[in-house]
Amino acid sequence: MLFTILAIWFGYKKGRDSGRNGVLWGAICGGAFIGTQLLVTFGAGIFLGLGIAFWGWSESIFDDYQIFITIAAIIASVGTLFFIFKYLDRIPDEPVETAPPPPPTFDGNE
Repeated sequence: MLFTILAIWFGYKKGRDSGRNGVLWGAICGGAFIGTQLLVTFGAGIFLGLGIAFWGWSESIFDDYQIFITIAAIIASVGTLFFIFKYLDRIPDEPVETAPPPPPTFDGNE
């Protein structure tokens, strides 16, 4: 939970500091952190479930390897955040004007 809050906070700060929408990037970082953990955990659960069903692994394998799956999920989430933060470190390009600005107009009221 603490890592998720930190991911949201740093995503907000990096997004805001680079001239982007900080709230949006905070939400993206939080969602990516939680989503990556869910994908890794579900993937490991499916793999272990297939092992139990087809290869006769013990049903206590979930309890035996829970800490390793959790650590792998956290590492994958931090890696995902690293790539997002690397993207946010790039300053967005300024739009290039393709035509000169229009000439000034002068009123006779000056």
